[in-house]
Amino acid sequence: MAVPRLPSRGGLIEHLGEWMAVNQEERAYRAWKVLTAVAAKKDGLITYGELGEAINVHHRALRYVLGVIQAYCLDQKLPPLTILVVNAQDRTPSYGFIAWDATDLPEGLRKVRNHPWNESENPFLYASKGETEEELAAELDADPGKAEDIYAQVKVRGTAQSIFRKALLLAYQGRCAICGLTFEDALQASHLIEWNDCSPAQRMATCNGLLLCATHHRLFDWGYITIAPDHTVFYIDPKGRDGKYSNADTQVSTALHGKKAFMPKDRRHWPSAECLGWHYKAHEWKFEGR
Repeated sequence: MAVPRLPSRGGLIEHLGEWMAVNQEERAYRAWKVLTAVAAKKDGLITYGELGEAINVHHRALRYVLGVIQAYCLDQKLPPLTILVVNAQDRTPSYGFIAWDATDLPEGLRKVRNHPWNESENPFLYASKGETEEELAAELDADPGKAEDIYAQVKVRGTAQSIFRKALLLAYQGRCAICGLTFEDALQASHLIEWNDCSPAQRMATCNGLLLCATHHRLFDWGYITIAPDHTVFYIDPKGRDGKYSNADTQVSTALHGKKAFMPKDRRHWPSAECLGWHYKAHEWKFEGR
């Protein structure tokens, strides 16, 4: 039997380039419509081959599309929609499915089938015309004035927040504004004026946000730390009188009090005085007498 030849290194790079050029989010937009329709059926399931045929994608390439949808559902704490895609032989998802406990698939299927998918818009609607989250984030980074237009285009909260984070990663050069941490997976987008109190433009406006590590995001949201209009960091207990501080506690709190926060090079991305003032006012009682 002839042994199949692997492509050369150059061929592999060319193949990878072709894959990267594919807009997986546009494919996810088409797959989402198919999967939510399947979820509406009592015992609905769809094989990889059937889904591939429905969205005109080879079934071996579906893992990339399903990965986008799976990540979205996990991020937004939605039922595991991709559980509906199964192998034709054993009617179970492939090894790439990680959104639910594989030993309890019936419960995952029950959650998916009972979820009102038709009550919310397709989260990949923005990609129906070929755009990606990265491209929209780059637009927002280049022109912060497009915040309201981009939000109107995206509409779905989870997608809007993902694009907002990507834009802040660009603006802050992948660095926590308070401590300087650069581990990208630990960096999060924080709104100064909270989402439910935001105008449509403020929900995507980088001047209403900070890029913060997970620790400082939590401390900021709870009002233990705030930032003044001159970008000075204020910690609620600057002299460490509220209890015993470990060395790690000190490094992320009292040691940063009075220091300047890291700001983007482009001043248009700096947090506005209005938005910083809103955050301080929401927590000012905690700072009284400090």
